[in-house]
Amino acid sequence: MKIRKAKSREEKKYDTFSITMELERPLLYNDEEEKKKIEQDNRIKKSKARKKSFIILLSVLVLFVIGFFIWLSNGYTLQEDEMKYLESDSNVEVTIEGDYTYFTPKNVSATKGLILYPGERVNSSSYAKLCNMIATYGYKVVSVNMPFNYANFGENKATEIIEDNPGIKWVIGGDSLGGTVACKYATKNKNVAGIVLISSYPKNDISQLGFKVLSIWGSKDNVIDYEELINSKEQLPKDTKYIEIEGANHSQFANYGTYSGDGEALISSDEQIDITARNIVNFLYNIQ
Repeated sequence: MKIRKAKSREEKKYDTFSITMELERPLLYNDEEEKKKIEQDNRIKKSKARKKSFIILLSVLVLFVIGFFIWLSNGYTLQEDEMKYLESDSNVEVTIEGDYTYFTPKNVSATKGLILYPGERVNSSSYAKLCNMIATYGYKVVSVNMPFNYANFGENKATEIIEDNPGIKWVIGGDSLGGTVACKYATKNKNVAGIVLISSYPKNDISQLGFKVLSIWGSKDNVIDYEELINSKEQLPKDTKYIEIEGANHSQFANYGTYSGDGEALISSDEQIDITARNIVNFLYNIQ
């Protein structure tokens, strides 16, 4: 009888444990589900927060890009009192074809020409006087308007000019950023005979490419990086022609007013452009 009682107690204990586990199981299951739901809610919240942050960041980026392009587009343009240089006269015919303004000498069949890239935020019309003066010496000149007034966006625009005028030996040049981009174009295309740098310098080595180079800048230019200008001599051909115009600044190579941050010139705009034009004409004359 004692043995039976012991077994009965063991069975009763086991049964009690089993029943307890069965009773607790739904509670454990509910806790597990609640935990999963909380984790899922947290993931959703984090995902929404990341998405919101991404949308905010994207919106700021879009506004920055739009603002940047507006800033580029609303730059420098030809002053009203210099508009006459965009009109044909007895010496030069001026024609505008899309982004290209042609200055063609009259009564002369030009065999050499200059393609001019403008500086950053500068409309190509600002160089009308300089281009017109060069054209009077018998050279075809084309000033190129760039997308959003930024030469990097129109690096290959010279190609169309060269292809449309196969009978002309072309020199490519540019003012400030335009000169740097002109160098990049010449390096990749090899279809020009020389490079004119106005307040500019190359970012790549063109010393061994066989180009003739003219480099012009002003002593009162507060925009150009003189350290970069000096260091860039190692990237230019040894026979590069260097011209520093005493008293000239950055702005007066064109006719758009004063470039932001520039120094005050000690010579007039007319004198600066005249000196620049004559040096470019001499450079073109010696291109073979």
